[in-house]
Amino acid sequence: CAALLNHSCSPNCILRYKLGAINNMGKRQYHPPILQIVACRDIAFGEELSHSYVDLALCTEERQARLMETHGFVCECKRCKQGGCSMELPKRREEWELWPLRKEFQAQEKNSSMQTKSNCMKVYLDDAMTRCLGLSGTEQAHIIQQSHVLQEKANQSMVNGDALGELHNLHKATELYTTRGRGGTEWLSPFHGQLYSVRCSYLSALLANGQIHQAVEECEHVVSFLAVAFSHVQNHPLLGLQLYTLGDLYAAASTMGDGRSLSEGKKYATKSTYAYTWAKKVMMVTHGANDPMVQTLDDNIANGVKP
Repeated sequence: CAALLNHSCSPNCILRYKLGAINNMGKRQYHPPILQIVACRDIAFGEELSHSYVDLALCTEERQARLMETHGFVCECKRCKQGGCSMELPKRREEWELWPLRKEFQAQEKNSSMQTKSNCMKVYLDDAMTRCLGLSGTEQAHIIQQSHVLQEKANQSMVNGDALGELHNLHKATELYTTRGRGGTEWLSPFHGQLYSVRCSYLSALLANGQIHQAVEECEHVVSFLAVAFSHVQNHPLLGLQLYTLGDLYAAASTMGDGRSLSEGKKYATKSTYAYTWAKKVMMVTHGANDPMVQTLDDNIANGVKP
């Protein structure tokens, strides 16, 4: 039973539910959900099995607050102790943006020009998700507050049926973070948690309004954030699902007759296969080989996308 597993912010297991199965007659048999405990990364001999009680995309301060509020304890896991979990990122902070996505795609492409470890450094996960330069704590808090206000304005615009207002406010919210990262003395990590929240809202609004090419760009950033936030887990269902979405968006962009060149369509088609391949690698663990989405990914990869 999952209740027997202790919490860790650096878990080695995830929970999933088996909702139904296809019998040998090709018919779906329904049964009460079956809870499955699945290893999401390599587990050392004698290591205790654990899963997370909170959202792993949160920074340590937020996770600790949630755990104290809902479960009444202070977590002392590997990730909560400074130095416990880290990942490789470029030494040049200007190259952090979309780094996890570029790294994976170029690895699939077997591109030898990809940066080696000598051009990278180890960065603690919390630092990767909160690091800034040239900004005081008060200035950071002001940016975060402004982005919350703009998100609220966007929500109100959506309620009022003002799609342009919604998109405008969410775009302004992303710019609060991104304009500071373009060669200036002020810099906020592209993996900042509040920026991720804004990008998720912006992605949803772009999709609702059929703006596929801009949605591709936002989904790339969302995937890159999740790849960083879950880097210590190796396989997380949310990363797999967002990669699936990104593959679909690349596929849609590759076939849009909007004046873009055939070569650009082919690039989107290639990226679609890369995203589907990465999604399958994750979802084989998080969802299982018999999951309908994983089987669809198999078909998408085998058939390819034709621009």
